[in-house]
Amino acid sequence: PRSPINIIRLPLLLALAAIAHCQAFSQAFAPLLPRHRSSPLSSAMRPARARTPPSLGGLQMLRNEYDLVVVGAGPTGLTAALSAASAGKTAVIIDATPKRQVQFSGPTGLYSKALRDTAKKIDVGVLRNMGVRDTAVWRQVQEMTSEVLKESGLSNLAAIQASNIPHLRGTATMTGERGEGGAHCLDVTFLESDRKIQVQGQNVLIATGSSPWRLDTVHYDDARVFDSDTIKTLNFLPKTVAIVGAGIIAIEYAKIFSRLDCKVTLIVRGKSLATALTRIGIDPDIALELQKDLCLNKVRIIFDAEIDQVESLPPGSDTNRPLTITLKQPGTGVKKPHLNVKSHVLMTATGRAANTKGLELEAAGVELDKGGNVAVNGFLQTTLDNVYAAGDVLGPPSLASTGIEQALAVSRTMFGLETEGTFGWRQPDTNYDPRSLMSDPLKYPIGIWTLPEMAFIGSTQQSAKENGLGGAEGVGEATAYYGNTIRGKVQGLNFGFMKLVYTKPEGKVIGVHILGEDACELIHYGTALAQSGKTVQSVLGTMFAAVTFHELFKAAASKAVLDLDKARWIKMVKKTDEADGKADGKIQITALRRGLVEFGVQQDDIAKIILPAEEEGQEEIKQSTVIARLP
Repeated sequence: PRSPINIIRLPLLLALAAIAHCQAFSQAFAPLLPRHRSSPLSSAMRPARARTPPSLGGLQMLRNEYDLVVVGAGPTGLTAALSAASAGKTAVIIDATPKRQVQFSGPTGLYSKALRDTAKKIDVGVLRNMGVRDTAVWRQVQEMTSEVLKESGLSNLAAIQASNIPHLRGTATMTGERGEGGAHCLDVTFLESDRKIQVQGQNVLIATGSSPWRLDTVHYDDARVFDSDTIKTLNFLPKTVAIVGAGIIAIEYAKIFSRLDCKVTLIVRGKSLATALTRIGIDPDIALELQKDLCLNKVRIIFDAEIDQVESLPPGSDTNRPLTITLKQPGTGVKKPHLNVKSHVLMTATGRAANTKGLELEAAGVELDKGGNVAVNGFLQTTLDNVYAAGDVLGPPSLASTGIEQALAVSRTMFGLETEGTFGWRQPDTNYDPRSLMSDPLKYPIGIWTLPEMAFIGSTQQSAKENGLGGAEGVGEATAYYGNTIRGKVQGLNFGFMKLVYTKPEGKVIGVHILGEDACELIHYGTALAQSGKTVQSVLGTMFAAVTFHELFKAAASKAVLDLDKARWIKMVKKTDEADGKADGKIQITALRRGLVEFGVQQDDIAKIILPAEEEGQEEIKQSTVIARLP
């Protein structure tokens, strides 16, 4: 029989590629994944013989007990189910995607990415000037975005079908009961019929994701007033949009709607957008630049305000009639009538909460934390044996990328796939619970799909200093600008920059921050640098393809190396001053020349530093003068 490790390698690799690149998945993955089924499995890997399968009307289940029951069909749930199938285990997916929405369409944020891409392709202002009606424009926008979701859903559906993974469209409830052999029992209520069926699993993964928080002061009708999920049901092109929030999602949508020629108002509870962004790890200079860019794109930002009341309009009201949104000061409740907003659409993006309602987790013995998220240990195990959780249902960082890694970690734990040298292997001390992930800023990169993009990994200079992450001489940062690169000049770019944060004097990269074109692609080289402990000097020794934005790395690294060299030279100058026993701020020119040569300072630079004093016949030179003349 084949080794279980060999069985999982290729199919699992392809499965992950499918989640990340769903457009190419059905061609690459579907014909390959199921081939291992024809090979005999070892007794340890062979699925148990099914007992009498339950039936429901015309539905016949393949079995009533599975090695893994996955509740939730986002990227996290799909990855776990595909991993189990690739290891020769049986899995079933329970998914409560509403009937009107596309199943398996990927992460919640995929809609905003598709809308963003569409906004880049369509110039609404030009179309309006040409006399094209807004209804026709929005119909085109909807078709282009829905096509992305549809293709993603079909690709992921092909993956689970190729792996013979059944999926049930309904809601799941943990009963707290155990079947024969100790399997957990879950009741599944189908969305279309309200009929029930029971499914049993030796292991259960809760991967139900999260939903937006809704404000108590707002009535959401999902026609004119939306949260950041239901905004995808917007059925007209609004002339004005009001967005509540100061986080990543709020800013993404502010830039998208601005690009769609909508007048956007951003309502921020705090007194600064930069404060909210730096709290999640964004560099302060990037936060300020982003705020400036929003203003340049005519996004009105109202600070120190929250919603007091939103006018209710009867169903079917003319979409040309705007809502009246009254504001108040946070904390005090003082009304701000001079800041009232008229807007055709309101969207709130003020955070997300774990989807645990109706699962009866606590009744079954699964604990939730104070925030309502599922509580897990370092192995993502809940307080109930053989029940695991992964993805947004755990709380921060709430990213598709970390959810996928958590799903792989769960599969390794469940099915013993930690053999060193295989695709499923990770360092044994690597944990993926929220606390472990959030404790180290180098664990994962973050991409933010604004226009243009923003991405980062690791520490800012400020946070590195606060957390004592710098070297013996502190922390440095070096900035390179898109407009100074060859490609930037070719494209006429005058916006955007990259920062490298590094330790002194070692030059180890501990942070990379990018605002500009292709930032979400460039960050992965930055991730490789920071996670492997590379130095800015090593960046200069790397050869990149010409006329690419990777020139930013070399430009920033060059500045960093020059800064480190200058710091070394300053230290040498001060030691030379102290060497004569006077430490009077004056240095013997002959000793200074010798020291500069030993430190590798170019002769031309040495001449610029020393020659003026020599020409005047001086034997000594002021320390401050030398430092000022250093290159």
